[in-house]
Amino acid sequence: MDQCHYPLAMQSTINLLVCGNGAWSAHIATTLVSALHATPATPIRLFVGAVEIGESDRALIQSAVPANAITWIEVSIAELDALPPRKASKFNFIELLALDRLPLDVERLVLIDADAIVRDDLTTLRNVDLDGRTLAATRCTWGLWIGRGIPYFAELGLDGNLKYLQSGVKVVDMAAWRRGNIGEKALAHLNQWHDVMRLGDQELLNAVIDDDWVELPLRWNAVYNPHIDHELTACGFTRADLHASTVDPAIIHFAGPKPWNWARPNREEIPGLEEWEGFAFNGPYRDWYRAERERGLAVRAAIRPQRRSVLRRIRKAMSVLLHG
Repeated sequence: MDQCHYPLAMQSTINLLVCGNGAWSAHIATTLVSALHATPATPIRLFVGAVEIGESDRALIQSAVPANAITWIEVSIAELDALPPRKASKFNFIELLALDRLPLDVERLVLIDADAIVRDDLTTLRNVDLDGRTLAATRCTWGLWIGRGIPYFAELGLDGNLKYLQSGVKVVDMAAWRRGNIGEKALAHLNQWHDVMRLGDQELLNAVIDDDWVELPLRWNAVYNPHIDHELTACGFTRADLHASTVDPAIIHFAGPKPWNWARPNREEIPGLEEWEGFAFNGPYRDWYRAERERGLAVRAAIRPQRRSVLRRIRKAMSVLLHG
């Protein structure tokens, strides 16, 4: 994909959508800044799918990208509250609702989750050859196959051997999306299967997209998962693809442990941490992130001695059992 070329007509403005609610305002800003930093030569038209993002946060997010006016795509909290009960957070569905509210002149769209930073030029991603399909995405490193990612696949009439996509980074042909009524189909699936669903929009998309997508190189959605089954994952990717996603990721997606969770033990093991901090602590939310850091470290400092105390009690009990 990194070698593909498109007609000059395709080398125009990139349409980028990032979604979130008010609590994720700082992370939205961080993702947008990283995208512009990585893509200096191509104009980017910014869209933010927003739920309960107040005026002060909107002003701060906009100040992070002063040269690129943000178009706010409104999604109400009432709409999310009206969704059927399910395990996934209601905020997982902002993007699904926002997609069908984009201006009709948006023909090709890049979507990136707000827990990601961009390291490589998005022009290359935008220009991916969709080969007549609706969208492009990476394969999920833990789901791998439909039969693994959607346990009830047989009841849906799906082929369990089809690849299972990771929805955190996508390139979408919006005409094909609208023509195929993908958003409506996804919501219909939610209404019918919400009681057995495990995930949010990713599960919906895999359930309705069938095989109508092309696979991106894994480096365009590099996800750190400390619990991944490496041997099983190796069945779905080439060594070169896995290596590139580790040593030279184009987009680092913090879909697992979050870099802003300073209370998490071994947080420093998260790949891409220093780069994320470079954007976070130099943007308009720098003071907020510093306060979160202090709060998180205070929590972490209080937890660790308690854990050591528990371990000491366990060791003492074992010693008594073994030696009397």
